Amino acid sequence: METKRDKLDEIELRSEAVQDVLAEPPHWMFRWGNVVILGILLMILLMSYFIKYPEFIPAPIIVTSQNPPEKLQVRTDSKIEKVFITDHQKVKKNEILMILQSTANYKDILQLKKIIDSISADQLVYFPIEKISRLKLGELQSDYNNFAKAFQDEKLFTRLKPYDPENIATAQNIAAYKSRITTLKRQKIFELEKYELIKKNYQRAQTLLNQKVISTFEFENEKIKFLQAQQSLENIDISLSQTKEAIFNLDKTKSGSTINAEKDKINFASQTLQLLEQLRRSLREWEQNYLIISSTEGVASFQQFWGENQFVKRGDAILSILPNDKKKLIGRMFVPAINSGKIAKGEKVLIKLDNYRFQEYGIVEGRVQNISFTPDEKGNYYVDVVLPKGLKTSYHKTLLFDKELKGNAEIVTEDLRLIERFFYQIRKLLGYQS
Repeated sequence: METKRDKLDEIELRSEAVQDVLAEPPHWMFRWGNVVILGILLMILLMSYFIKYPEFIPAPIIVTSQNPPEKLQVRTDSKIEKVFITDHQKVKKNEILMILQSTANYKDILQLKKIIDSISADQLVYFPIEKISRLKLGELQSDYNNFAKAFQDEKLFTRLKPYDPENIATAQNIAAYKSRITTLKRQKIFELEKYELIKKNYQRAQTLLNQKVISTFEFENEKIKFLQAQQSLENIDISLSQTKEAIFNLDKTKSGSTINAEKDKINFASQTLQLLEQLRRSLREWEQNYLIISSTEGVASFQQFWGENQFVKRGDAILSILPNDKKKLIGRMFVPAINSGKIAKGEKVLIKLDNYRFQEYGIVEGRVQNISFTPDEKGNYYVDVVLPKGLKTSYHKTLLFDKELKGNAEIVTEDLRLIERFFYQIRKLLGYQS
């Protein structure tokens, strides 16, 4: 019992000591405690100055070159007839990569194209119509037949010259009439001399009649001769006039015939050229539908495995070509309208590519080059991004560009410090209150 009482007394004594300490804490605790708290506050303020809290505008991005990869699509439902390349093969510009099945023989079509491309308008007369008539042209057969008919009609017109016999006959008639005019003029000279002589006799007879030397009957005979000579002279003038009119009409007929011949010649030539251009258009349309042609030099990449006799649908992306000359890399973004007013030229863009995990390879940095003035039908603004360091990441790794790279990007619109953003929030609240 005594031991327990001693213990209780001891506990009671310690409690009083503790109470004394708690009732009057030492002064050093106050001093150093305030210093520590002040230091912590200063450290928080200092860290809020150095720590930046930027504002981002996220949007998907596609990184490509200024001359982006060419995607070739099928323009008609058909089967693949011939494949001339393999995957990841280098191709040249305007090289035929694939041919789709059609009712024509593609070799014949290519031969026709080669002939048409090699012949100019002034060399059309040498067009090998007999050689091409044996080709199997399928969809182009109707257009070629129209051209061939027009070409043969023009050639026949040029060879037969149907207006030449009429022009020759007209020229002969004109020559005959001109010869007649010469004869009539010579005859007119004789008639004029005869007329002058008869006129003198008539005047002399009139004088003799007045002197009553000759009878009235004799005078009247002389007058009849004078009138006949005058009538003969007038008949020659009429014949000359009629002959000249006939020559004029023949010249007019000849000119009309020449004009008609030239007009028909132009019409035949124009129709031939027009149908040749129609054949060229149909040939280009056939090429677009049934030929897969590279329009740039680069490396061809199949979108999937393609083989001969495989069916393809219109609009299918059959392959893409990565140009050899990639030039400068750029990014294309479609940014929502929210906060798009904060986007300005030169702002930093942080790009995280799906092809390369940013946790492993790092982030690619870009800069806003320009932004469209108006949004598209979906309300998004188009933003161009330049990559001043190319595909060099924040981890100092240079990424390989062999295709279009997709990913997500964040445009840094306001790179504020944490303390600035704190006061910014206070200023915004005060603005709401006012």
